[in-house]
Amino acid sequence: MIKIFSCGLLDTNTYVVYEEKSRDGMIIDCGVDPKIVLDYTNANNIFIKYVVLTHGHFDHAEYVQEYEKLFKNAKIVCHVDEKQVLYDIEANLSSWGRVPRNYDCNYTYVKEGDILTLGEKCAEECMNFTILHTPGHTIGSICLYDEKNKIMFTGDTLFKKSYGRTDFKYGSTAHMYASLRRLFSMDKDIVFYPGHYGASTIGDEA
Repeated sequence: MIKIFSCGLLDTNTYVVYEEKSRDGMIIDCGVDPKIVLDYTNANNIFIKYVVLTHGHFDHAEYVQEYEKLFKNAKIVCHVDEKQVLYDIEANLSSWGRVPRNYDCNYTYVKEGDILTLGEKCAEECMNFTILHTPGHTIGSICLYDEKNKIMFTGDTLFKKSYGRTDFKYGSTAHMYASLRRLFSMDKDIVFYPGHYGASTIGDEA
């Protein structure tokens, strides 16, 4: 199950993804007021196991410290390379938001191929999200891919009919092209949910 919250001038998407049977869930990106998300998870009896940052720009990480306080049992997850962005005021673009700051949390750092599981371990119906390291927009940008259900969360790597900027600190056009080539080589039926705008399929964008 997927619930989408969009907010701010940039219409940043925050996702609540959960396994219907176990009610285990995760939050992807932290651009929306966490109290709104908490109200939703409480009303639907969802236990948040992970709060995941697809990357460290302010519109995706702005409330991460508040999420850490409200969802005390959740692991706060980002790619190991994204430390350079989260702790750098210039790189995380926080001066564009409310207050220039770093996003200091007790992070669980992930890397390519790591898996975040929702539901009972080894159960056939559980959702397993594989971490894909897709640098370009930032150095530690990630996508989260559930192969069984053919869904992917792409952050600002891939949008509907577009892709993320590469001209910010720690961005790279060469890395972005390599990441996009990788995504476009995957199953064309994969539905991807980006950090901004609506969902699409890999086949529609390739």
